[in-house]
Amino acid sequence: MIRKIFAVAALAVLGIFAVPLAANAAGYVPSGACGVSGSPVPGGTVTITCAAGTWTDGETISITVSGDTSVTAAAFRTAVTSGPFTTVASATGADAVNLALPSNASGTYTVTSTGTESGNVDVETFTIVAPAAAVSGTTSTSGEVAATGSTIPILIIWVASGLVLLGAAIVVVRLVVRRQRINS
Repeated sequence: MIRKIFAVAALAVLGIFAVPLAANAAGYVPSGACGVSGSPVPGGTVTITCAAGTWTDGETISITVSGDTSVTAAAFRTAVTSGPFTTVASATGADAVNLALPSNASGTYTVTSTGTESGNVDVETFTIVAPAAAVSGTTSTSGEVAATGSTIPILIIWVASGLVLLGAAIVVVRLVVRRQRINS
Protein backbone atom coordinates (compact mmCIF):
# COMPACT_ATOMS: atom_id res chain seq x y z
CA MET A 1 0.00 0.00 0.00
CA ILE A 2 2.77 2.40 0.93
CA ARG A 3 4.48 1.75 -2.43
CA LYS A 4 1.33 2.79 -4.25
CA ILE A 5 1.18 6.01 -2.24
CA PHE A 6 4.83 6.77 -3.05
CA ALA A 7 4.22 5.99 -6.73
CA VAL A 8 1.22 8.34 -6.88
CA ALA A 9 3.14 11.05 -5.01
CA ALA A 10 6.11 10.66 -7.37
CA LEU A 11 3.85 10.94 -10.42
CA ALA A 12 2.17 14.03 -8.96
CA VAL A 13 5.54 15.69 -8.34
CA LEU A 14 6.75 14.81 -11.83
CA GLY A 15 3.51 16.15 -13.31
CA ILE A 16 3.87 19.45 -11.49
CA PHE A 17 7.47 20.05 -12.49
CA ALA A 18 7.28 18.59 -16.00
CA VAL A 19 4.49 20.88 -17.26
CA PRO A 20 5.83 24.11 -18.82
CA LEU A 21 4.48 27.38 -17.49
CA ALA A 22 2.01 29.25 -19.70
CA ALA A 23 4.01 32.49 -19.56
CA ASN A 24 6.90 30.74 -21.26
CA ALA A 25 4.72 29.45 -24.10
CA ALA A 26 4.86 32.58 -26.29
CA GLY A 27 8.11 34.00 -27.63
CA TYR A 28 7.94 37.68 -26.84
CA VAL A 29 9.79 40.12 -29.06
CA PRO A 30 12.81 41.67 -27.27
CA SER A 31 12.27 45.15 -25.89
CA GLY A 32 13.16 47.80 -28.44
CA ALA A 33 12.88 45.50 -31.48
CA CYS A 34 9.64 47.19 -32.54
CA GLY A 35 8.41 50.74 -32.19
CA VAL A 36 5.75 53.28 -33.09
CA SER A 37 6.47 56.35 -35.21
CA GLY A 38 4.46 58.89 -37.13
CA SER A 39 1.69 61.31 -36.20
CA PRO A 40 -0.71 59.95 -33.58
CA VAL A 41 -3.27 62.67 -34.31
CA PRO A 42 -6.82 62.41 -35.67
CA GLY A 43 -6.49 61.80 -39.42
CA GLY A 44 -2.76 61.05 -39.09
CA THR A 45 -0.77 57.92 -39.84
CA VAL A 46 1.37 55.88 -37.47
CA THR A 47 3.81 53.15 -38.45
CA ILE A 48 4.58 50.05 -36.40
CA THR A 49 8.11 48.99 -37.41
CA CYS A 50 9.94 45.83 -36.31
CA ALA A 51 13.68 45.38 -36.90
CA ALA A 52 15.30 42.57 -38.87
CA GLY A 53 15.28 39.25 -37.04
CA THR A 54 12.08 39.99 -35.14
CA TRP A 55 10.13 37.47 -37.22
CA THR A 56 11.05 34.42 -39.26
CA ASP A 57 12.05 35.31 -42.84
CA GLY A 58 8.89 35.67 -44.96
CA GLU A 59 6.67 34.79 -42.00
CA THR A 60 2.99 35.73 -41.98
CA ILE A 61 2.23 38.15 -39.15
CA SER A 62 -1.27 38.31 -37.68
CA ILE A 63 -2.14 41.82 -36.47
CA THR A 64 -4.97 42.90 -34.19
CA VAL A 65 -5.73 46.56 -33.47
CA SER A 66 -7.90 47.70 -30.59
CA GLY A 67 -8.74 51.21 -29.52
CA ASP A 68 -11.48 53.76 -28.95
CA THR A 69 -12.35 54.16 -32.66
CA SER A 70 -11.60 52.24 -35.84
CA VAL A 71 -8.44 52.58 -37.95
CA THR A 72 -7.55 51.66 -41.52
CA ALA A 73 -4.56 49.39 -42.00
CA ALA A 74 -3.53 49.02 -45.63
CA ALA A 75 -6.81 48.02 -47.35
CA PHE A 76 -8.47 46.80 -44.17
CA ARG A 77 -10.98 48.74 -42.12
CA THR A 78 -10.74 47.68 -38.49
CA ALA A 79 -13.36 47.96 -35.79
CA VAL A 80 -12.86 49.02 -32.18
CA THR A 81 -11.31 45.59 -31.63
CA SER A 82 -10.43 44.07 -34.93
CA GLY A 83 -8.47 41.49 -36.76
CA PRO A 84 -6.65 39.63 -37.18
CA PHE A 85 -5.45 40.86 -40.53
CA THR A 86 -2.11 39.75 -41.92
CA THR A 87 1.11 41.03 -43.42
CA VAL A 88 4.30 39.23 -44.40
CA ALA A 89 7.76 39.84 -42.92
CA SER A 90 10.59 40.69 -45.28
CA ALA A 91 13.38 38.27 -46.16
CA THR A 92 15.29 39.66 -43.16
CA GLY A 93 12.41 39.14 -40.73
CA ALA A 94 11.47 42.84 -40.49
CA ASP A 95 8.11 44.48 -41.10
CA ALA A 96 6.40 47.87 -41.15
CA VAL A 97 2.65 48.43 -40.91
CA ASN A 98 1.03 51.82 -41.60
CA LEU A 99 -2.15 52.61 -39.70
CA ALA A 100 -4.33 55.45 -41.05
CA LEU A 101 -6.21 57.01 -38.16
CA PRO A 102 -9.74 58.35 -38.68
CA SER A 103 -10.55 62.03 -38.26
CA ASN A 104 -12.43 61.22 -35.03
CA ALA A 105 -9.60 59.13 -33.51
CA SER A 106 -9.20 59.45 -29.77
CA GLY A 107 -7.82 57.55 -26.80
CA THR A 108 -5.25 54.79 -26.70
CA TYR A 109 -4.69 52.10 -29.31
CA THR A 110 -3.01 48.72 -28.84
CA VAL A 111 -1.50 46.84 -31.77
CA THR A 112 -0.73 43.15 -31.15
CA SER A 113 1.41 41.40 -33.77
CA THR A 114 1.88 37.62 -33.66
CA GLY A 115 4.17 35.59 -35.90
CA THR A 116 2.26 32.57 -37.19
CA GLU A 117 5.41 30.42 -37.48
CA SER A 118 7.70 31.69 -34.72
CA GLY A 119 4.92 32.42 -32.23
CA ASN A 120 6.68 35.70 -31.35
CA VAL A 121 4.35 38.35 -29.93
CA ASP A 122 4.80 42.13 -29.97
CA VAL A 123 2.45 44.59 -28.26
CA GLU A 124 2.70 48.29 -29.07
CA THR A 125 0.51 51.11 -27.76
CA PHE A 126 0.11 54.73 -28.71
CA THR A 127 -2.13 57.56 -27.54
CA ILE A 128 -3.87 60.02 -29.84
CA VAL A 129 -2.62 63.55 -29.27
CA ALA A 130 -5.05 66.47 -29.50
CA PRO A 131 -4.49 68.40 -32.78
CA ALA A 132 -3.46 71.63 -31.02
CA ALA A 133 -0.75 69.82 -29.05
CA ALA A 134 0.38 67.59 -31.90
CA VAL A 135 3.79 67.87 -33.49
CA SER A 136 4.47 66.09 -36.77
CA GLY A 137 6.70 63.06 -36.27
CA THR A 138 5.83 62.64 -32.63
CA THR A 139 6.88 59.24 -31.39
CA SER A 140 4.75 57.62 -28.75
CA THR A 141 6.10 55.29 -26.13
CA SER A 142 6.65 51.73 -27.18
CA GLY A 143 4.35 49.23 -25.51
CA GLU A 144 5.95 46.66 -23.28
CA VAL A 145 4.59 43.21 -22.60
CA ALA A 146 2.62 43.32 -19.38
CA ALA A 147 4.41 41.80 -16.41
CA THR A 148 2.34 38.84 -15.34
CA GLY A 149 2.79 36.31 -12.62
CA SER A 150 4.65 36.53 -9.38
CA THR A 151 7.61 38.73 -8.54
CA ILE A 152 9.04 35.99 -6.33
CA PRO A 153 12.22 34.54 -7.89
CA ILE A 154 11.73 31.05 -9.29
CA LEU A 155 14.62 29.70 -7.18
CA ILE A 156 12.75 30.56 -3.99
CA ILE A 157 9.66 28.77 -5.29
CA TRP A 158 11.69 25.64 -6.14
CA VAL A 159 13.42 25.65 -2.72
CA ALA A 160 10.11 26.12 -0.89
CA SER A 161 8.50 23.33 -2.91
CA GLY A 162 11.43 21.06 -2.16
CA LEU A 163 11.17 21.80 1.56
CA VAL A 164 7.44 21.04 1.55
CA LEU A 165 8.08 17.73 -0.21
CA LEU A 166 10.92 16.91 2.21
CA GLY A 167 8.64 17.64 5.16
CA ALA A 168 5.92 15.41 3.72
CA ALA A 169 8.45 12.62 3.17
CA ILE A 170 9.67 12.89 6.78
CA VAL A 171 6.10 12.65 8.09
CA VAL A 172 5.41 9.58 5.95
CA VAL A 173 8.65 7.87 7.03
CA ARG A 174 7.94 8.54 10.71
CA LEU A 175 4.44 7.07 10.36
CA VAL A 176 5.80 3.95 8.68
CA VAL A 177 8.51 3.50 11.35
CA ARG A 178 5.96 3.96 14.16
CA ARG A 179 3.66 1.32 12.65
CA GLN A 180 6.54 -1.11 12.30
CA ARG A 181 7.52 -0.61 15.96
CA ILE A 182 3.94 -1.08 17.14
CA ASN A 183 3.51 -4.27 15.07
CA SER A 184 6.84 -5.76 16.25
